[in-house]
Parts: sequence; C-alpha cells; structure tokens
Amino acid sequence: MPSQSDVAKLANVSFMTVSRVINGKENVKEETRRRVLKAIDELGYYPNAAARALNNNKTDGIGIIIPHAEFMNVAPYFLDLITSLERNIDRMGYHLVFKLPTSLKSASDYSQLYKERKVDGVIVLAPSVDQWLLKKLITDHVPSVVVYGRDDELDINYIDANNHKGAKSATNHLIKLGHKRIGMVTGSTTLICGRDRISGYLEALEENNLPVDKRLIFYGDWQPESGVRAFRYFFGLADPPTAIFCANDHMALGLMRAAQQNRLEIPRDLSLFGYNDIAYSGYLTPPLSTMKQPLDEIGEKAIELLIKTIEEPDRPKEKIMLDTEFIDRESCTFPRKNVHIKLRPETPLEMKPELRAGLYYPHPEPRK
Repeated sequence: MPSQSDVAKLANVSFMTVSRVINGKENVKEETRRRVLKAIDELGYYPNAAARALNNNKTDGIGIIIPHAEFMNVAPYFLDLITSLERNIDRMGYHLVFKLPTSLKSASDYSQLYKERKVDGVIVLAPSVDQWLLKKLITDHVPSVVVYGRDDELDINYIDANNHKGAKSATNHLIKLGHKRIGMVTGSTTLICGRDRISGYLEALEENNLPVDKRLIFYGDWQPESGVRAFRYFFGLADPPTAIFCANDHMALGLMRAAQQNRLEIPRDLSLFGYNDIAYSGYLTPPLSTMKQPLDEIGEKAIELLIKTIEEPDRPKEKIMLDTEFIDRESCTFPRKNVHIKLRPETPLEMKPELRAGLYYPHPEPRK
C-alpha cells in the first residue's frame, strides 16, 4: 500500500508539501499541487483518515442515528430518505460512517462517537416523543440535526415535513367529496409524525363541523397488516366509513388488498387516501391518492444545516418545516351510501394475537 512518503518521492516534493495538499492548505504553488495530485492518482494513495482527524480536528464523517428499528420495515420510503441524506453527504465532501437500524442501547453511545472524534456531527431520524436522546446530544454539545421530528422547546436544529397540515389537507379532500364518516388508520403514536397526522385529521373534522367518532380511529403500526386489520374492524361496524385516510401508503396497501379480497371496489364502494407517495403507489389498482414528502429537499437542507453547525457551533439553531405535496389519483370519489359486506373468514395469519393487538392496545390520546 503506497504511503505519503511514496507520493512525496514520486512528485519530488517534501513530505510536508504532500500533507499541505491533502489537507487543502493554500500555501502551495498551483504547479506543485497538480504534481502532487497526479502522483496520488498514479499511486492510488488514500490519505489516512485518522491522521487527518488529528491534524484538522475533523473526521469529515457524519453519523446517522435511527432510533426505531420499525422504520426500516417501511422501506422503500425510509430507505429513500436515507439515500437522500447519503447523496447529500457525498455532495458536501463528507462521508457516512454510522447507521443503526436497531433500538438504542443508551444515549451515551452516540455522544461518545463525537467525543472519540469518529464523527463531526449526527443526523437523528424520527426520535421518540420523549426526546431523551436529543436532550443528551444537546448536553454533550454534539452538532446535530433532527430529521422527521421536532421539539420547539429544545435548542436543536430540526427539519421536518408539515405532517399536521398534510393530514388535514388529505382529510379535507375527502370532506369536499362529500364524505361525512371518514375513518383513519394511524401510525405509531410514539412518533411525532404519527401524532401530527392524527391531529391534522381531527382538526379537519372539527373545522368542518363533523363529529369526532373515536370508533372511526384505528391505531396501526405503519405495516400493511395494520391496513388488513383496520378493514376488518371498520367493516365490522354497524355503520362503516365511506372513506378512510391511512397515515402511510403501506397500511393503505394492506387495506386495499383486504377490500379486494372481500369484493369491495375502490373507489366506488370506499374512498382510500394514503401518505408518503412510495414508489409503487401510483401503480396500484386503482392508483393511490396520497401526500408526497419532499425527501430530496429534506436531505439537502439537513446536511447543509449540519455542516454549517459543525463549522459554526454557536450559530442560532434553525427550525425548518416543509410542505407536503397533494397527489390526486384515482382512489377517491363521491360517497356511496349503505355499503355493507359479509366479511370473509380470517386467515390463520390474521388470527395471530400479535397482529390483532391494534384493536385492543390502550394507545395514548393524540397530542393536538
């Protein structure tokens, strides 16, 4: 493996000149710089990252913290978000050095990455509503940006999509079509985005003078099975909804599948609205109406903000909210009254207790 001394010898310069070129110092003649870079290219030399960290007090590394393993199960949306972040990390001349698709062991583990100079800063994806991890990062002065979550009371950067506004827009669309009994399949209420989508749904009902019927709220967990269970629950009611808003497209996909298995036609018999605009939502039958998240913009702004914070640790923290985009497809129409069906028998999979938990688990009241 070639060394820095090999580069100096080939370029006919001193070891320190090579070091100055590698570290981007300006006190090097342009012709000398070109010669050193040519030698680096010919030898295939890669600078030692640890040594550079000692010289510059920087690693050029950015860590991504994923507090919830469940988010890895809602690919491709969540993977698309990570891809956007990683692409922008590369664009800004940094590299991704840490991802964790499992539950956190302790907050100190992630502050320790920064203290040990393994990363220059961290992106935190979708933290829990209790915010214990964010408080630890603030206490330890770790340059951080929260993506897909927020807390206006904490002194930390965040970038989030306006999920309250997006859910309200989706529900208002169904109301304008004439629906008065609108069900909702929620996501996890341990996440801020899950609670925001519930509050947006409720606000749309209240502002349109429609009663809030708690029987029309089914607590899901982001997975397609939640949509299957929700369908069986709603159409087991004496007066089922004429439209359903799902807090993500994966649950809408499960609900759509259950509707088809029970010979119920979307949108003629039931209007269905999703959230996130995952890659194949436009290829379903019918194509799914949904709210699109600005993933590319989130990734770009998050990395730019983190690097600004790394370079200027004392700069004021920024709170950025981005709008979602309404995607009108073919899964919603005017309501058809008195749609009642005889549910087909449950499959062995649907009868598993762990898959029926959404019907009985005492979830907290949504935060408004």
